[in-house]
Amino acid sequence: MPADVTKKMTPKTVGTGVLRDLAPFRRFSNDDANVVVTYEDVDQTLVVWNLEPGQENAPHVHPANAHTMMVLEGQGLLLRDGEAAPIKGGDWIIIPRATLHGIRNTGSTRLSYLAVTTNGPEGYVKQNATGAPVGQH
Repeated sequence: MPADVTKKMTPKTVGTGVLRDLAPFRRFSNDDANVVVTYEDVDQTLVVWNLEPGQENAPHVHPANAHTMMVLEGQGLLLRDGEAAPIKGGDWIIIPRATLHGIRNTGSTRLSYLAVTTNGPEGYVKQNATGAPVGQH
């Protein structure tokens, strides 16, 4: 059974789990960076972040959640613990738990990246740089 990619997938709707095309999850907004939750269960959350030039996923921290990310297209900056590193399509990024991080599209084209996040004891928790809770993803 193929996955139902028309909405967030779950263990019941992921089918075989083989996805060959992430295009349905590359949805952009001129107003703000757009995050599309692709899959979620008790252990992990998978999202695709889509940033137009100049947009960012502002620096934040997950106290009990680790990330692995792959840049799908575009270029920008990884902001991590006060440092900045250039990133581009094809790059892998590893963010340990409780590490301040964010991504900014500094290029002239769209930037998309897939983020796989572990879920801690309280699920997915996101806080801004001062520790205040922020939006779910």
